[in-house]
Amino acid sequence: MADATHAAADGGVATILASVDGRDFLLRNSADKVKISSIKASTVALYFSASWCPPCRRFTPKLIEAYNELVSQGKSFEVVFVSGDSDQDAFNAYFAKMPWLAVPFSDSEALAKLNERYKVMGIPHLVILDAKSGEIYTEDGVELVHEYGTEAYPFTTERINELKEQEKAAKDNQTIHSLFGTPTRDYLITNKGDKVPISDLEGKCVGLCFVVNGYGPVVQFTSVLAKIYEKLKAVGEKFEVVMVSLDGDEESFNESFADMPWLAIPQGDKMCEKLARYFELSGLPMLVLIGPDGKTLNDDIADIIDEHGPDAWEGFPFSAEKLEILAEKAKAKAESQTLESLLVTGDLDFVLGKDGAKVPVSELVGKTVLLYFSAKWCPPCRAFLPKLVNEYNKIKEKHNDFEIVFISSDREQSSYDEFFSGMPWLALPLGDERKQQLSKIFKITGIPSLVAIGPDGKTVTKDAKTPLVAHGADAFPFTEEKLQDLEKEKEKKINDMAKGWPEKLKHDLHDHELVLTRCTTYGCDGCDEMGDSWSYRCKECDFDLHPKCALEEKGDVEMGEENAEAAPAGYVCEGDVCRKEGDEERECSTTARSFEIVLVSCDDGEESFDAHLAWHAVPFSDSERRRALVARFNAAGEVPRLVVVLEATTGEAVTECGVELVAEHGAETRNARRGRDQTIHTVLAAPPSRDYVVSGSGDRVPISQHEGKHVVGVFFTVAGYAPAEEFPPVLLAKKSPHRTPCVQTAHVRHGTNSNSGEELRGEIQSRVKTAEFRANLGQFSSKLTTVKLS
Repeated sequence: MADATHAAADGGVATILASVDGRDFLLRNSADKVKISSIKASTVALYFSASWCPPCRRFTPKLIEAYNELVSQGKSFEVVFVSGDSDQDAFNAYFAKMPWLAVPFSDSEALAKLNERYKVMGIPHLVILDAKSGEIYTEDGVELVHEYGTEAYPFTTERINELKEQEKAAKDNQTIHSLFGTPTRDYLITNKGDKVPISDLEGKCVGLCFVVNGYGPVVQFTSVLAKIYEKLKAVGEKFEVVMVSLDGDEESFNESFADMPWLAIPQGDKMCEKLARYFELSGLPMLVLIGPDGKTLNDDIADIIDEHGPDAWEGFPFSAEKLEILAEKAKAKAESQTLESLLVTGDLDFVLGKDGAKVPVSELVGKTVLLYFSAKWCPPCRAFLPKLVNEYNKIKEKHNDFEIVFISSDREQSSYDEFFSGMPWLALPLGDERKQQLSKIFKITGIPSLVAIGPDGKTVTKDAKTPLVAHGADAFPFTEEKLQDLEKEKEKKINDMAKGWPEKLKHDLHDHELVLTRCTTYGCDGCDEMGDSWSYRCKECDFDLHPKCALEEKGDVEMGEENAEAAPAGYVCEGDVCRKEGDEERECSTTARSFEIVLVSCDDGEESFDAHLAWHAVPFSDSERRRALVARFNAAGEVPRLVVVLEATTGEAVTECGVELVAEHGAETRNARRGRDQTIHTVLAAPPSRDYVVSGSGDRVPISQHEGKHVVGVFFTVAGYAPAEEFPPVLLAKKSPHRTPCVQTAHVRHGTNSNSGEELRGEIQSRVKTAEFRANLGQFSSKLTTVKLS
């Protein structure tokens, strides 16, 4: 919030809003002129916004609601719209919905002056002033309206501090009534519409469950919670659950509440959004546990329930002592794990053979079994399959006590059948209930995944894919001892590889001396291909050369198989691009390509993470970074809602409204203004564990490889998108004399993740729409294809 000393006390808003050419009026949406001198409001907000900006379109109704409420209460408040639209028609259509005043769109000089005066780097942006002095009360008006609504009036530092003190006091004195009740409502409701007094919850543990209708993870979570709820009721525990719906309409609320056995806050009650802010809701599912005294026992026990499933009831009320007991039981269960305990559920005691015959699980006991989580729709899975088949056959030639079981995430039987037809091993039937349980046990967050189960039925490793890719059939039986031996052999080969190479050398491609350096993966600055193990490096300049490039004038260099894994059949890899044979028109060499796309998936789970992309992606398993990016760039909305374009050398935002700009202007979009300072590493990396993104084939690509490229696009999407194979990101904002880039709202600018209930509804509901949603994605995909070909 701006300090009082940061005032613009040079005549107040009359001077600030007046034009240099003598204009002394503002406009109503009726086209009536209003003398600036006639404005009597003591508090004036300058609203920088535009119709083309999705965050603006979502925030404007909230601001209208707050404005109308303040005016009806007789508060001395006015708003002035400062447009960032590109033409008069767009301004007129957008302004027609607003009940306040506006700077005339024709006065481009005044609009530009206001943007410059308040250093507007993104919209929506709400600057709130003392009308008399011009003092800036706050430049975080968007955040304050989101968090406090009309309670923030008059938006002074003193008032906001007062609200924060009230919040602190409310938490210190939290009761079941202060959480769920309002001055006009002292009850909750059942799914039959009956009213239940909030006082009935006194003395009970209460689970506060945030819900969005049709959102897969919430549906799965509440089905498990219902079993826990019924069990706790049956054993006489004082426990209740209250649904907090984030749905925006009665129909969605009723659909989600229909099968729930607990209580709910009535649909549309503002307490729902208040609770979302109060408990800093950042993702779903979320279950807050309130104790018998009305105080918060645990901010979120959803992970506990997700980990232990229906058995989590034994941990009630989820105290440290009870959780330790749950952990011990889980440990004992893992230690007693057998292949049959994993793969046998009731009458489901078989897997399928190639001819559809049922193979008893008992026939696999005593073997090393790989559980192969995969799907035909997944490009990395399709790329990995030939490798897996090849190594499977090699292992089977030497070891009969080995098998693989395919666990499919496909959606249609025909896809399952086609994909399974290329596999020489066994499988679970499509849609088998064991799949969900196995995914939960082994925490499968991405595919392809390989879990190795030993002959004794115990888990050998949850990641058998990495050693199999690195060592092939030699990785069998995937035990820690075997892999350690293989790593030692590999290390020896790598060290032997460098014998006879000079420790230092000079090369024509670089001015400084290059030093032979042991390293992981890197991008060669000579041939633009990926390398590992050894590099001739200049640390000062972050310059790398393959030994084969550095020593090419001195004769051939034997690099060994570690640096040359064959591409899957049907693909040709050149530089860091793998393309299908016969698809030359899409070829784009590293040296020619100055742009890259990084996908940030908003999918629900590994079944939906569809990487039909020739660009790169933040790994789906890195949910923390994906959530951080969604929050950082306010991507919680309809998708594809947003393409964030970054200048990779500095990491600065160029525009965050790329979808709209590409859809409207194609390859001619250009001339964007930059955003705040950041780096490409702070945006995409997750230090210290991850400094890479992944390609469509699952390969790790160092983030440093994007340094030196002019633009990196961060593209938010979800499953159901049928994207073009490449996207040349000429995604720069349309040139306009007073246009600003569309960026995140103030509360996200500060680095927090405090999405309001409305924003979260937008995020979740956008994922569960089907026909209209997919049609929009398809249209955008076609537009991207047109841009690419142009």
